[in-house]
Amino acid sequence: MLSLRTGGHALRRPMRVPLSPLTTLQPLGQLLRPGAARLIHIDRLERGADSGAEAETGGGDTGKYRAGLFIDKVFPIKMAAFDIRPYIWSRSIEAMKKKVSGLLPKQLPHQFAVCEIEPHKRDGGSIVYFTFSAPGTQDDAKRVAEGLVSAVNTELATRDKRSWYEFEPARSLPVRGVPFSEDIVRMLPSKKIKVEFVGPDLTVEQLYGEFREFGLILDIETQPTSNKDTPRWAIVHYSQLRGATRARNCAHGDVVGSTRLLLSYVRENHTNVVIQWFREHTKFTIPLAAAALIAAIYAIFDPIREFFVENKITHRFDLSQIPILGNMRKAAMRSLLRRDPSFSSDEMSAWTGLFDQKERLVSILNEPPESFVVVTGPHGSGKTKLVELATQEKKYRVVIDANNLASQHSELEQMTLLARQLGWWPVFNSIISITNTIDLMVTATTGSKPGISATPESQVRRILECLALVLTKIRHSRLEVLNANEQRKRRAHQAQESQGGNAAADYGSSSHALSPEDIPVIVLENFMDKDLAFSKIIIEWAASVVEAGLAHCIITTNSISGYHEVQRVESNRATSLISLDDSSPMGAITLLQRQLTPEAPALVPTPDALDKNALQAQEQLMEEYQRKLDAVSGDQIAYAADVLGGRLEDLQIFVQKVKAGESIGAAIEDIIQRSITEIRKHAFDNDSEVGQCKHTWSPEQFWYLLTELARHESVEYDRMRNSALFAGNDSALLGLAEAQLITMVYDNDRPSRIRPGRPVFFTAFGRIIDDPGFSSTMAIRMHKAFVDLETAKIRKAEEELALLNVFKASVDSYNTLASNLAIVAASKDISGASGSGDGWWPRNKAKAKDGDLAQMYPEAYIAQATRKTPQTSEHSQSWLGWLFGRSSPPQSQPPNASSEQQPDGARPMAVPGVPFELQGRVRFLLNVIHSSQQKIDKWDEEIKSRAARLAGL
Repeated sequence: MLSLRTGGHALRRPMRVPLSPLTTLQPLGQLLRPGAARLIHIDRLERGADSGAEAETGGGDTGKYRAGLFIDKVFPIKMAAFDIRPYIWSRSIEAMKKKVSGLLPKQLPHQFAVCEIEPHKRDGGSIVYFTFSAPGTQDDAKRVAEGLVSAVNTELATRDKRSWYEFEPARSLPVRGVPFSEDIVRMLPSKKIKVEFVGPDLTVEQLYGEFREFGLILDIETQPTSNKDTPRWAIVHYSQLRGATRARNCAHGDVVGSTRLLLSYVRENHTNVVIQWFREHTKFTIPLAAAALIAAIYAIFDPIREFFVENKITHRFDLSQIPILGNMRKAAMRSLLRRDPSFSSDEMSAWTGLFDQKERLVSILNEPPESFVVVTGPHGSGKTKLVELATQEKKYRVVIDANNLASQHSELEQMTLLARQLGWWPVFNSIISITNTIDLMVTATTGSKPGISATPESQVRRILECLALVLTKIRHSRLEVLNANEQRKRRAHQAQESQGGNAAADYGSSSHALSPEDIPVIVLENFMDKDLAFSKIIIEWAASVVEAGLAHCIITTNSISGYHEVQRVESNRATSLISLDDSSPMGAITLLQRQLTPEAPALVPTPDALDKNALQAQEQLMEEYQRKLDAVSGDQIAYAADVLGGRLEDLQIFVQKVKAGESIGAAIEDIIQRSITEIRKHAFDNDSEVGQCKHTWSPEQFWYLLTELARHESVEYDRMRNSALFAGNDSALLGLAEAQLITMVYDNDRPSRIRPGRPVFFTAFGRIIDDPGFSSTMAIRMHKAFVDLETAKIRKAEEELALLNVFKASVDSYNTLASNLAIVAASKDISGASGSGDGWWPRNKAKAKDGDLAQMYPEAYIAQATRKTPQTSEHSQSWLGWLFGRSSPPQSQPPNASSEQQPDGARPMAVPGVPFELQGRVRFLLNVIHSSQQKIDKWDEEIKSRAARLAGL
């Protein structure tokens, strides 16, 4: 059965092929074709002398002919454009010709002679053109040529010489056409041969008979009848590549009937099964490819990054660590920058008293890592200098400046700067965008999210993980050094003992503890001072490092919020707190004198003979110097230091203003006004003039704290926290501290006192209180807040008394109090509706009895009983007034009680009509009502006074 393709459709039809009479398994060169036998192509070169007579008699003369044969499997076939095997095996044309000539027999009949060898190394063979002599007709000469080709083929088969690129010996085939010799680069051999017809089309049977001798055919495809393209064509598909190369070199230009055949290779698109599967299953292949790429990047670049991070920490290749080069570099930097020496670090450290805190920090760092160390203090208090002094003996120091990170515009820039600070290189920011794009493409095409996208947050975690690995490696390397030293000492000790020595040292056990200078230190500078996107990630990573004992972690911050954030992360461990303060007044005065005292002019001794102009110039210089000296006299500097305190930031601004030409008074006044504006802007969010976003505190709370600080300069933290407005909640105080409106002084790692946020705020608080309009407005709001708090207390006590049904104990007021109305709330409503004082009480109250008054005004009766006024009746029958000692005892007094035993106005031991179990609670609630009512009366008077003051402005 043979598979054929005609008109684009595959046909399967039986075909009879006449074979050689020898056997059906004869060589392909001897396989016969259907129809008339076709022989090799020959060209006659010259004719013999008796050619004319022989031609007339029908015989033939002896002539010389030229024919060709194709020797296959001489060279490797070029499979692709980058296949270098043909170039390696066949280096030159002469070498190839020599190889081909060595395959030919030495002696053949009919005057066989090789005239030309044409190597076709791309097709893996060579065409050999030869000449021979043959008598008779043209057909007789062709049969002679076929016999010579068969003789060559027999010789090649007997040699049985196989090469490394072929497992079969070489063979020869007759060239039946005119070969097309070309060197087109992209025309590579393929298993498909395109046969173009110059003349009538050939049938499938004819094509099969023409091309079967070159190899096994898989398929024959003819041009569809609907296709009108010319020239007409057919495609023969061989099972092996060698069959196609044989047909291309032997049958090109052959003439079948009246049709000439032109052969060319058909470029095949090879489809790899694995690649095709990957293309058809993108849901799996794209994530796998991305994961493989990322894994390759990790495998290649992660060791490089660890190397650079380790060099950043250990300073292995830092030339500045060489003493000579380091000193030269520092001197060059000082000369180039020309910094002001008056604010040198040594003077600043002595000015702020950092050496007292240095010893504590050093002692913490000399111990194994257990918890965070938080260094707090205002700007300019010397936090950075303190950490530098305490860690100057450490070998490994890592610094992360959170302030610089927060100043970047995007999270990607923050991540890049963090990598630069830690020495994490190389940084591929483009990978983030590439992975995000791939993630979006896969999500859009497959509908499911592969989860391969990268974010700056994930990159930050990778950077910190790399740093943790480096710290672990440093720790292990130092432990190995210690163990090696210990083993060396142990061996020396054993050798000394074997020699008879008596050593007292014991090297039997290892402590496995690093020395303090070998423990790395991580410094988080300016942490939580600004909003940082990765602050939580960094603090959690630092907590894991400290918990693992890899390094100490020191955090410097201006606000106390950083300390509380650390406490939230490390809730199970105590955090060491070092709180720095402003300078003392004497330190501030010393600094201002050093900054503002002008330098004395250099006066040159002048002889009498010199010009008077020079003397006048020197006198002017002295006068100018004296004027500047008087402008910064000791009293003025002391006043400035008293107002500005020891805050470095304010002192620097003051010095800049004075050096710019402002007077000391004007400079101080400008700083105070700026402080007032800042306070009103950040503190009083409900103020319509300087409204701001809502904070954790209320304006009334800050005003109460401001008035206390303006009077006392500092207040107790616990007293303020437990006051009525703050009610034991410290969120408002912590918010004010984070806004730097107040400063908390810590003692034994807990807040003890509260001071203004900056020393100049004390003067600013006084100026704000002296503002009559603003202070009266805020005082009214504060007193109303107090009234609301006390009213809430009274309502709560009233509800409890109503639930206890206490009012039924008084016989005279039972009917009036049956409704269980609020005592003080009712009295306040009536008093607010009718004015102040006793305006709501009936004018003819002297003529009315208590019972009638209670029925007419039940709430007023209760309120009047609780008021302590001269008009209170001595004979009031209200037990409320009797309880507070403002009326005579009721008739329920025991009969045996005399006036001597119970003096007038004395409070009884028990409330009549109230069960014994409720006596104490009832007296407590009534005392709460009485005390709250007195406070409300006092604050109402203050509110009226402030309102009248505002009306008079």
